[in-house]
Amino acid sequence: MSISSLNYLFIIILMFSSAVFAKPQTLLFCYEDKDIAPMFLGVGQEVPIDKPGASIEVLRKLDAELDSVKVEFVRKPWRRCLNDLEFNKVDAVIASYRQGRERIAAYPFNEKGDLQSQFAVSRFSSCLIGNSKFHKEWHSREVFQNKAFTIAIPNGYGLNSTLKDEPLFIHNTFSKAKAFELLDKGVVQASVDLCKVDDLNVSSYPHNKNVKAIYPPYETTNGYLIFSKQFYTENSALSLEMWQWLSRFDSAPVYVKYLQAFEQ
Repeated sequence: MSISSLNYLFIIILMFSSAVFAKPQTLLFCYEDKDIAPMFLGVGQEVPIDKPGASIEVLRKLDAELDSVKVEFVRKPWRRCLNDLEFNKVDAVIASYRQGRERIAAYPFNEKGDLQSQFAVSRFSSCLIGNSKFHKEWHSREVFQNKAFTIAIPNGYGLNSTLKDEPLFIHNTFSKAKAFELLDKGVVQASVDLCKVDDLNVSSYPHNKNVKAIYPPYETTNGYLIFSKQFYTENSALSLEMWQWLSRFDSAPVYVKYLQAFEQ
């Protein structure tokens, strides 16, 4: 074998070895340090090994199937996660789109500047929930005075502009469980709940079966895996690979599984 042939063989072996032993890119993912079922379970800085929440299960699946990335998790207050994303201290969060947030994060926009919803991690719809009496009164609410209904809003939820002028007095609670407890005891007349995952009607309310959702949903939001500007600039191809993987993966059954466990 000639020297030139040996050199060529050496280069091929070196390239193959580099590809095989290339270290995956670390993705530091930050998420809420409070329990927000079904997305994230547990409280504090510890990342649960078992039953971490549906969103974490999806990202662990992504980590297992893509050799090019290694996902590491850190838990912080939500505003701290967003702040750290802006200043490139973490690489990614899952968040809905808010106008102006694209200044601090990379979303899956196309060339025309349109958000590509097929790349979302999840699509959730929220409904008002209450018993049959509340349903009847809600449908005739125009006869009531302002702030006629007291509604418990758990951490992680909100009321969008479609409900801002409705006769609602808002009682904020730390958790969904506490909001549901107040509704079950009759302290409040209504609360909010996830009522659709993708196109499937769901409920996580575990108490009185008389409590049901009012359809159609008042809000539908997509949750996107969004990256820090620095991470995306340095890893644009990998970012697209992760978005494409998410577009192929059916995450709805994972979220439904957690909702069903919460309901039992």
